[in-house]
Amino acid sequence: MYAKYAHQLKAGEHYEPLEYVVSPELNQQLLYAVEDFDPIYIHGKGGRPPLVHPVLLLHMMPRTRSPSYRQAPGMGSAFARDKTRFLSPAYVGEPLRVTWTITDTYEQRGKIYQDYVAATHNGRGTELVRRELSSTFFSLGKVKSYALEQKS
Repeated sequence: MYAKYAHQLKAGEHYEPLEYVVSPELNQQLLYAVEDFDPIYIHGKGGRPPLVHPVLLLHMMPRTRSPSYRQAPGMGSAFARDKTRFLSPAYVGEPLRVTWTITDTYEQRGKIYQDYVAATHNGRGTELVRRELSSTFFSLGKVKSYALEQKS
């Protein structure tokens, strides 16, 4: 499955997950970039570690972050829509895992669309962020050489 180009993935298929840990330094770099110095992101609260800034969580969720994401030569892709829900806090230093599951593919106005769910979980398996996204693929060349197979 991981040998496929992104536009070839169909409903039920997955991109390879991404596992990462947000260090205090990375979290603080983002805090300085967005000028958000809320102590909960630097010191934590109630004996808990600092929270990972939500913008950093979003930054790690595009499917292009998947180790298996491959764009076909002559093909382009654009973000189409997004619905995001923050379900539980993420803490600095805890292992995080992003998964991507394709929920639908279809053609519209001569372009391939792909709907998918991106979800971030912590090391205990708790879902922290859930995004329902759509992207489109299109040919960058003169001839559109890629098309969806007929749906069954």
